[in-house]
Amino acid sequence: MRRLRTPAGARRAANAGEWRARRMTACALALATALAAMSTVRSSGDGLKADLEAAGTAIRELGVGEPPDHVQTSVAALFPGNNVDVDATQFPGRVVVTLRALDRVTCQAASAEARRIEGRVVIELRGFASPGDCGEHNDMAWLILP
Repeated sequence: MRRLRTPAGARRAANAGEWRARRMTACALALATALAAMSTVRSSGDGLKADLEAAGTAIRELGVGEPPDHVQTSVAALFPGNNVDVDATQFPGRVVVTLRALDRVTCQAASAEARRIEGRVVIELRGFASPGDCGEHNDMAWLILP
């Protein structure tokens, strides 16, 4: 029996074409994965800003006669994974939300992106005049005025 042989050049060309196709597929998959990850991940500053806005909305929607402990529990639940203190003793006039032990990067992002939020509720960061004021561990307090 005689084996048919493909000329070496033809084999190399076929392998090169297959290799290019695999490489392009891998690059496209990596790009799609990176784009998907970027669209779902938000910065720590954006996340805190969204949590603060949700807290502002929740506080505004609470009844004037709500007891401070109910306000405290309701607002604290909006900051999962954070060490948070909520001072609702002056509710409905104002509520203070303090996030404890934030790292430098989160502090810098929050002081830049969530310094003052205006809308139906005003939310204002106390202290931290600039991102440069952030240390290794930071307790940051926002005044929420419904």
